Amino acid sequence: MTYYVFIPVTEFAVVRGIAILLVIAILLHENAIFCCYFIYHLFHFGFAAVPSLYLQFYTRVWIPDPDEVWRSAEIIKDYKEGDKSLQLKLEDETLYEYPIDPPGSELPFLRNPDILVGQNDLTGLSYLHEPAVLHNLKVRFLESNHIYTYCGIVLVAINPFEQLPIYGQDVIYAYSGQNMGDMDPHIFAVAEEAYRQMARSKNQSIIVSGESGAGKTVSAKYAMRFFATVGGSASETNIEAKVLASSPIMEAFGNAKTTRNDNSSRFGKYIQIGFDKRYHIIGANMRTYLLEKSRVVFQAEDERNYHIFYQLCASSSLPEFKDLGLTCAEDFFYTSQGGDMSIDGVDDADDFEKTRHAFTLLGKELLCLKPAQQKFLSISEDEHLSSFCSLLGVEHSQMQHWLCHRKLVTTAETYVKSMSLHQVVNARNALAKLIYAQLFNWIVQHVNQALHTTVKQHSFIGVLDIYGFETFEVNSFEQFCINYANEKLQQQFNSHVFKLEQEEYMKEEIPWTLIDFYDNQPCIDLIEAKLGILDLLDEECKVKRTSPLFTHVFVSANHFQKPRMSNTSFIVLHFADKVEYQSEGFLEKNRDTVYEEQINILKASQVKGAAADLFQEDKDAVPATPGAKRTPRINVRSAKPAFKAANKEHRKTVGHQFRNSLQLLMETLNATSPHYVRCIKPNDEKIPFKFDPKRAVQQLRACGVLETIRISAAGFPSRWSYPDFFNRYSVLMNKRDLSKSDTKQICQTLLKDLIKDPDKFQFGRTKIFFRAGQVAYLEKLRADKFRAATIMIQKTVRGWLQRARYQRLRRATLALQRHTRGHLARRWVLGSLRGGSWGAKGGNTSTDQCGPVLRLLEAQLQDQRREHEEEMEALKNQVDLMQEELEKQQQAFLQTLQLSPEVQVEFGLQQEITRLTNENLVRSCAEKTENLKPQAVSATVPCLPAYILYMCIRHADYINDDQKVHSLLTSTINGVKKVLKKHQDDFEMTSFWLANTCRLLHCLKQYSGEECFMTQNTAKQNEHCLKNFDLTEYRQVLGHLSIQIYQQLINIAEGILQPMIVSAVLENESIQGLSIVKLVGYRKYSSNAGDSSYSLDEMIRQLNTFHSIMCDQGLDPEIIQQVFKQLFYMINAIALNNLLLRKDVCSWSTGMQLRFNISQLEEWLHGKNLQQSGAAQTLEPLIQAAQLLQLKKKTSEDAEAICSLCTSLTTQQIVKILNLYTPVNEFEERVTVAFIRNIQVNLKERNDPPQLLLDFKHMFPVLFPFNPSAITMDSIHLPASLNLDFLNKV
Repeated sequence: MTYYVFIPVTEFAVVRGIAILLVIAILLHENAIFCCYFIYHLFHFGFAAVPSLYLQFYTRVWIPDPDEVWRSAEIIKDYKEGDKSLQLKLEDETLYEYPIDPPGSELPFLRNPDILVGQNDLTGLSYLHEPAVLHNLKVRFLESNHIYTYCGIVLVAINPFEQLPIYGQDVIYAYSGQNMGDMDPHIFAVAEEAYRQMARSKNQSIIVSGESGAGKTVSAKYAMRFFATVGGSASETNIEAKVLASSPIMEAFGNAKTTRNDNSSRFGKYIQIGFDKRYHIIGANMRTYLLEKSRVVFQAEDERNYHIFYQLCASSSLPEFKDLGLTCAEDFFYTSQGGDMSIDGVDDADDFEKTRHAFTLLGKELLCLKPAQQKFLSISEDEHLSSFCSLLGVEHSQMQHWLCHRKLVTTAETYVKSMSLHQVVNARNALAKLIYAQLFNWIVQHVNQALHTTVKQHSFIGVLDIYGFETFEVNSFEQFCINYANEKLQQQFNSHVFKLEQEEYMKEEIPWTLIDFYDNQPCIDLIEAKLGILDLLDEECKVKRTSPLFTHVFVSANHFQKPRMSNTSFIVLHFADKVEYQSEGFLEKNRDTVYEEQINILKASQVKGAAADLFQEDKDAVPATPGAKRTPRINVRSAKPAFKAANKEHRKTVGHQFRNSLQLLMETLNATSPHYVRCIKPNDEKIPFKFDPKRAVQQLRACGVLETIRISAAGFPSRWSYPDFFNRYSVLMNKRDLSKSDTKQICQTLLKDLIKDPDKFQFGRTKIFFRAGQVAYLEKLRADKFRAATIMIQKTVRGWLQRARYQRLRRATLALQRHTRGHLARRWVLGSLRGGSWGAKGGNTSTDQCGPVLRLLEAQLQDQRREHEEEMEALKNQVDLMQEELEKQQQAFLQTLQLSPEVQVEFGLQQEITRLTNENLVRSCAEKTENLKPQAVSATVPCLPAYILYMCIRHADYINDDQKVHSLLTSTINGVKKVLKKHQDDFEMTSFWLANTCRLLHCLKQYSGEECFMTQNTAKQNEHCLKNFDLTEYRQVLGHLSIQIYQQLINIAEGILQPMIVSAVLENESIQGLSIVKLVGYRKYSSNAGDSSYSLDEMIRQLNTFHSIMCDQGLDPEIIQQVFKQLFYMINAIALNNLLLRKDVCSWSTGMQLRFNISQLEEWLHGKNLQQSGAAQTLEPLIQAAQLLQLKKKTSEDAEAICSLCTSLTTQQIVKILNLYTPVNEFEERVTVAFIRNIQVNLKERNDPPQLLLDFKHMFPVLFPFNPSAITMDSIHLPASLNLDFLNKV
C-alpha cells in the first residue's frame, strides 16, 4: 500500500527532519526496522583487515574469482584467530570455505556498504582496494549507465560503444562556469577545470590515454569542442571551427580499423590551443608521435589500411579523380590484405566529403593533395609501376632500376648490386612507408600553418591523445616504443599525484610523512639511459646486424628477463605488467632504411606539389606560436625533424627520434598543470554497455588508477570541511558541545572522544583528514545512534498509541455506563408511574406522588430548547455579519483589480505641456528625452517621455510639417538605441525605455484615426488624433525596437538571476531541519572556494525588485507577464539541467526541499497576480522531477504511476533521474535496474525529443497587445524638475 503523508511546514521548525522521517515510518508500519550497516576499519591499502573485524555474522567480503576477478560473499561463522579458513556464503547461496594459510594472513578484503556504492569519486569509498574500485565502476556503468567516474584527479571514462546524448551544446553550457565537483563527472567538467585554471594561473594540459578502442580520440575531440565553444574567437577568423576541422583530416590520414577499434588512432598527437588575454582562441599547433607506418604495407586479418585510401576508392567516380586510375579497394594489394573492406555504419564516400570540407575550412590549397595520394596503393607490377611514375612525374626506367638494385660505396669503388625478390619487396614497402610518413608530416605542417596566428599568445591548453599501455600475444618494436612512452607518462603522473598530496597537506598545515609509491625510474633507465636498450639497438643498427644481440646484455637487470625457451625474445617488467617482446624485426624497424637513389628520383619529380615538395628541406616551417612571457621556454617545435638529404640526418634511427620527441613532450607537460583522463575499454566485442571485469581490471592496473588509489589510501584519503562534518555528525554530539559557538572546536572535541588513536585523523586549517576506513567507522556510530533513537521513538510512540487506545476504551466504557444507567433510571421512572396509576385505581396511593418529577423534567427540556434557540440565533447573526464583511472585501478587491495603472496615476498630473515652436526644438526634445533618467520621472506620470514625444509629433502633424515628424521620430529611435547601448547591463534603464517605447507605440495607434484603435477613446481623446500623416511604417519600426529592448531586458534579468538559481532552488534549505546531507564520497574540487551561495529569499527579493521596477515605470501588465514567464522558464531549465547532471542532489530529501522551494515561487506568482502569465506552467517539469524523487519506486504499479504523472519530462530525463537517484540515509533503497527497464517499456510509445537537457536560452515569442491609455493629452502636466523649459504651452 502506498501512503501519502503531508507534513505542515511549521513542524519542521520544531522537529528535526530525520526524526520526522522516523516517526512517519513508524506510523506507517509499526514493525518498521531500519537497516543499520556495520562498517569496520581497514588499516592499510593492500592488506586485509585484522581478524577482529571478522567476528561479526554477515560481514561481507571480496574473494578472488577466476571469471569475475572478485566475488562478493558473506561470513556465516565467526572467525577466530588461528582458524585455517573462513566459512562464507556466496551471492547465489552457495557455501564456500575460504582457506587462510598460514592462519591469520591473507584475509579477504572487506566490502563497502551499499549506501556507499555508486559514488562518483572512487577515493571517497571507505575501503580503497581493487575489488571496491572495480565494483563501483561496474555498478555505475551497468546499473546507472554512467560512463564517467572520478578517481581523485583522474577522470575514468568507460567506452559505452554507443552514442550518448550527453555532448550537445546544452550540456557544454551546463558545465561551463561550474566547479569540477559540483556536477556529475564528465569530460566537459575536466575541460572546464582546465579552462578556469588557465585563466587564473598557468598553462594546462589534458592527458588522454588508454588502449586502442577505449575512446581516447573521442574524449580528446569533445574536450576540444568544449574549448571551441566556451573560448570562441573574438574576431571573424573563425579559428575555433578550424581547430575542430583538423580532427576529420587527422582521422582520415592517421586512423584505421583494427580488431579492437573501428576508428583506432595509429599515432599520438598533442594539440596545443592558444588563447589571448581575454581567453579567446587565437590559434593552435599540433605535434604527432610514432605514426604506424607498417600499416601502409600490411594489415592483419579483419583490419584496414588508413581511412583515406578507402575514402578515395569510394569516391573514384568523381570527375576530378578520373585521371588517377582509381577502382574499388579490393583491387589494390595495400588495401585488401585484411579481407574486410567496409566498416558497419560507416560510409566512406560521405566521410570523404567531410574530409574535403575540413580541407576547405583550413585552406583550399590543401586540396592539391588528392592527386598525390593514390601512389601508395601498389607498385608491384609493371602496370602499377607505370601508373605510379606517371602520377608522380618520375622517370620510369630509373625508378624500375633502383627498385631492383642498390648502390654499395666503399673507400675505393662504388658497386651496383642486384637485390633478391625479398629485398626488392622490402625496398618497395620501405619507400611506400616513407612517402606516406612524409605526406603525413606535410599535412600536419600545413594544418599548423592554417591554425597559425600572428596574435601574441597569452596562454594555452594542450590536449594529448596518446596510446595506452599495450600487450599482445606478439609484441614488436611498435609496442616497445608505446610502452616506453607510457612509462614516462606514468612517472610524470605519479610525481604529480604525490606533489598534489604534499601541497594539500602543507596548505592545511598538518604533519607530512613520506608516502612510499612505485618509482619506475629503473625501468626507464633500462630503456633510455646510456647503454640502455635504445642505445645498444642503435649500435647494432650501425654494424648491419639482422637480429639484435642486446637481449643477452641485461640479464642481471632487475626489470629485464629472458624467457627460457626463446633466444630472440626478452621480457621487460613495466609498471603495468611484464611484456615479452619478439626482437625479430627490431633492427629493421629501428633503421627504417630507404635507399637514397629512390629518394633522389622522387626529388626530381616533374609534377608540381607532389613528391618533390615532400622531400625538399623544410625552409618555410611554421614558427612557434608566441608564448606568454612567463613561459618563454615552452616553444613549439616539430616533434619530427625535417627531412634532409644528408646521410647522418636521414639515417637517424626511429628509436632516437622517438626518444627526442618524447623528451620534448615531457618538458612541455612538466611546465603545465596536467589533468588526466583514463579511457577504459569494457569488452573486446564492442557490445554496448557490457562489462568484462577481466579486461577492465587489466586496464585499471595499467593506466595508474589503482596507483592513485594506493597513494590516496596511504595518506588521508577522506577529507571533510568542518561545516560539512558538523552537519553530518552533530547527532553524535552532546548538548553541552552543541551550545558552543566554535564549530571547529566542537568537531575536534568530538573526534578526540570517538577515535582514540590520534594517527587516524588530522586537523587541518579548513578540513579534517581521515585515514582509510575512519569515515566508515563514524558512519557506523551514526547509524547506531539513529537505531537507538529509532527504538526510543518507537517505544514512545507505541506507548502513546497504547495510552490513546486505553483512553478511547475508557471513554467508551464511561459512555456505555452513562447510557445504561440512564436507561435503567428511565425504566424505573416509567415503572413508578405505572405503579402510581394502578395504586390510585386501587385506592392505595395518590397520583400527586409523580407530579414533581414530571414537572422537573419538563422544565429542563424547555430550558435546553430555549438555550439552543438562542445559540442558533447568535450563530445566524454572526454568519450574516461575516457574509456581509466578505462581500464588502470582495467588492473592494474587484474594484482595485479593475482600476488601470494609468487612471491610478492620473491624479498625480501637475503641469501642462505645450508645443514645439521651431525646428531646433526637435533636436532639443530628443536629447532631453534621451537624457531622462527613471529616477527623475518616478514621481510623475508613468511613461511621461512617451506622452511628451507624442505631443511633439502631434504638433508637427498640426502644422503639417513632414520633415519635423521624420526628424523627431528618427532622432528618438536613434537616441533610445544609443542609451540602451550605453546602459546594456542596466535593468532599470532598459525597463524604463521599454515601457516608454511601448507607450509611444500605443499612442501612435490610439490616435492614428483608425477605428479599430479608437473604440475605447473618449470624445476628448478623439480630438487629439493625427490629421495629416499615416505613421504605420514608424509603428513597425517602433515594434521592432520594442522587441530588441525586450530581449535586452530579458538578457539582463537572466544574467542577474542565473548565478542564483542552482544554490537558491536546489541547494537552499528553506525547510529548517530537513538537512540536505552531503553524500559520503562526493568530494568537491572547487576551483573557487569563495563562490557565492544564494538563498531562495535572496532570489525572491530580486524578483520583487524586477517586478516593482517594471510596475513603477508603467510597463504593460501583459509584457510584465511575458517577462516573468521567460524568467521562470530559465529558472526551470537551469535547475532541471543541473539536477540531471548531479547525483548528489537526486535524493528523497532534495525532492521534498525542491518541491517546497517551487511552492514558494508559485506563492510569489500568486501574490503578484501573475497566475495567468503561464510562468507557473513553465515550472511543471521541475515539479514533476521533485515528485519523481519522492515517489515510491519498487512495483509495477509505481512505474505506471510515474509514467502517468511525469508527462512534462521526457523518457530520457525520467530514466536519468532514476539512474541518478541515490539514498542518503539507511532506510532509503536504490532504484533497481529492473524497475528502470519497466519504466522504459511503459514509455516506449512516447515520441520524445532526443536531447536530455532543456535549452535554457530558448526565448518565447513576445507579443505587444494594444493597450490604450485613459489619460487625455491636455491633462498632462510637465514637472519643472525635468528642466524642459523649451516646451511651451499652446
